[in-house]
Amino acid sequence: MAPLAAAAAELEAAALIQRLAKPAPATIDFAEVRFSALLKQPLIVSGTLGYAGPATLDRNVTRPYREDTEIRGESVRVSREGEPVHSFALKRAPELSGLLTAFAALLAGDHDAVVREFEIAASGDEAVWQLMLTPRDARVRKRVPGIQINGRKDLPRCFTIVNDNGGASVMLLGIASHTELPQPLTREWLERECASREGA
Repeated sequence: MAPLAAAAAELEAAALIQRLAKPAPATIDFAEVRFSALLKQPLIVSGTLGYAGPATLDRNVTRPYREDTEIRGESVRVSREGEPVHSFALKRAPELSGLLTAFAALLAGDHDAVVREFEIAASGDEAVWQLMLTPRDARVRKRVPGIQINGRKDLPRCFTIVNDNGGASVMLLGIASHTELPQPLTREWLERECASREGA
């Protein structure tokens, strides 16, 4: 990319990220669909994401089971109904780390924080847009090649986290999380839904 075009693209991404800023604490509904070669069909869970400030994220699953994940700095605590509490270091879960960094930085409107961790490519327009985040750290990139964020106006609509085995986690956010999902559900359908201009 030519220097002027690259600079314009960076300014576009910075302006978009600033528009996404929301004051903490913030809570949003989610529905997450996980695709994996190890699964006969996609795994679907839903609940809420909570953000109380930098380096904090709560992921509370309410269906089809109950599971609470708390991220505080570099520590992760997972409690599932009927099971012992499990704690581990955030660096052991690059998918969670990527979600925390991207989600927290977007809610804070902190373009510099995103740039420290990711290469950014923005596309679309103010009505319907897409951010592609590629981890700068080669070790993280090996596990999580990229994070795609689709949105409309000043609201993120979908987070898609691609993993190293070709699988993906597609997280529908806010109003999109209440979308009726077809059966059978495919990744291609979700990609079209996330990028759709209908209702924009």
